[in-house]
Amino acid sequence: MNTVKLARTVINWCRNFFYISEDVTINFKIDIYEDLDCWGDCEQTDDKTYMIRVSDKQGLRDFVATIVHEFVHIKQWETDKWDGDGEAEANQLQYAVTDRMWSEGVL
Repeated sequence: MNTVKLARTVINWCRNFFYISEDVTINFKIDIYEDLDCWGDCEQTDDKTYMIRVSDKQGLRDFVATIVHEFVHIKQWETDKWDGDGEAEANQLQYAVTDRMWSEGVL
C-alpha cells in the first residue's frame, strides 16, 4: 500500500475510532520535516479544521503511530478534555491503537 493510501486508511479509521464527526475537516501532509523536533504535529487552523503533518522518514509502524498520536490531540481539542499538554495520553495510545488496527486487519 502506498504512503498516501495508507495515510487515508489510517485517517478514516481513526476518525471513526475516536468519534470525530464528519463536520471536522482534517487536512494532511506527508513530507520531510527537518524543522520539526518530532515525527509529526497537528494544529487547529480553524474552529473545526486541523492540519496533521507527518514525516515520511520513519518506519511503517511509527508512521501509523504518528498519525494516531496526532488524532489523539484532535480528540482532545474536540472534547476539550486532556491533562497537562495532552502528550501523556497521546504517547500512551499511539502504539496500542496502531497495533489494534493491525490485529483487526485494517492494515
